[in-house]
Amino acid sequence: MMEIVFDSYEHSTPIPIHDFIKNKKIAKYFNREAAAAVICAAKLFGESPINQEIPFYYETGKMEFEDYGLDSIASASLDEQGIFSQRLFIEKGTKAVMPLTQFKALYNMPLSFVSIEYGLVGDNAVIYASAKGLLIQALHAPVDNGILLGCGKVHRNGKIESAFALVDKNKIENSPFLAFDGEGIEMFRIWHARGNGK
Repeated sequence: MMEIVFDSYEHSTPIPIHDFIKNKKIAKYFNREAAAAVICAAKLFGESPINQEIPFYYETGKMEFEDYGLDSIASASLDEQGIFSQRLFIEKGTKAVMPLTQFKALYNMPLSFVSIEYGLVGDNAVIYASAKGLLIQALHAPVDNGILLGCGKVHRNGKIESAFALVDKNKIENSPFLAFDGEGIEMFRIWHARGNGK
């Protein structure tokens, strides 16, 4: 049986990341998807020892909602006629948001912060919006057993979903999701509902 953890947080629900990380100072770099991913991985690993060379592949869904201050950047980059100015973008636009924002906008941050928290140094990749791509990446892992798969989704209403699983290649090599064109979170929802990786 494939071990799976699936979590979700509504837009207004705080994500208790400080309860799950050793270095509390790095929490300022987390967006909600990264925080949910670290918590989900912690629940999957529990107190078990972790092979730090475990292959880790993370799929992030199409981001439907996240406020990174792009409106502030855009308005600060307009000239007197309301036309975008590259000069104003450099001089004012990039200064319109906190520098930490750039960390929160990168697609690989959930994978990076889980890896930092657990010292993971194995093969890794971020896959964008493809359950099939996530499974194909796992099938090309340099090991047959003990592959970490993760997935996150930021919905239009601000809801965050996160899921993690420890899998073996033989559990996914004949998976119907290898022909699935949807996002990874849809696959994880089905796996979680069924209680296994079929």
